[in-house]
Amino acid sequence: METDAIVLDCSDHGESDVIVTLFSQDEGRVTAIAKGAKKSLRRFVNKLELFSFLHIVCTRKAGRSLVFLAEADLHTSFINIRKNLELYTIASVIREFLLVGIREEGPEENIFRLSLWSLHNLDLLQQPRAILSLFLIRFFEHVGYRPDFEICSKCANQVLPERTYSFDPSGGRIICSGCSGGSTRGIALSHGTIKLLRSAQDLPLERLHRLKISGTILQETHTILNAYGRHLFQRDIVSWKFIQVHGRSYP
Repeated sequence: METDAIVLDCSDHGESDVIVTLFSQDEGRVTAIAKGAKKSLRRFVNKLELFSFLHIVCTRKAGRSLVFLAEADLHTSFINIRKNLELYTIASVIREFLLVGIREEGPEENIFRLSLWSLHNLDLLQQPRAILSLFLIRFFEHVGYRPDFEICSKCANQVLPERTYSFDPSGGRIICSGCSGGSTRGIALSHGTIKLLRSAQDLPLERLHRLKISGTILQETHTILNAYGRHLFQRDIVSWKFIQVHGRSYP
């Protein structure tokens, strides 16, 4: 197998080997062993770091779950992500969602392109917290759980300016004030946030960076997407709490 891949995880194995979890363009999630990587002065030095974008050559033996990582050439290390705590933390949230959401040995072309888009824009310091929201809204769609922001899940009416809305993470849908009956269930959403999220779902990936997210809209998107992710995967994303601790204030 020869393909491009993103490093999602890396751990020592024995005295000289390294186990690497890769998100490959052609094979989805792949777990590989890099023999002698800790002692290598040429093949793997400074290449098997988290988030590195590589061109790899792997081989697989029959009956073995691990593939053998024979070669790795570095496309880019995304050095700014490694040097900046906020960027690294946001990239770590993306990494955790990828680890729980992508399949082994199955192509995930749309998610792969989205992941590269996100890492490139983070590395360019392009509104990093907004990049996280934009990644997640498209990621949920690509794994088959596109949230519905078009109509109220109860009355099926289109979004109306005279009504307020909340988001139900358990269903991935919005509920209008007329149907909620004054219930506090769900997460309040402004009309600006609903409009932004709908645009983020429909824009081509190459134009997604044009959407600007800040202030209350940014806070709302983070809140609902975090809650939706917890419901879908039935687990907390550990890195998310470090955004709250170490990240800068919302603009």
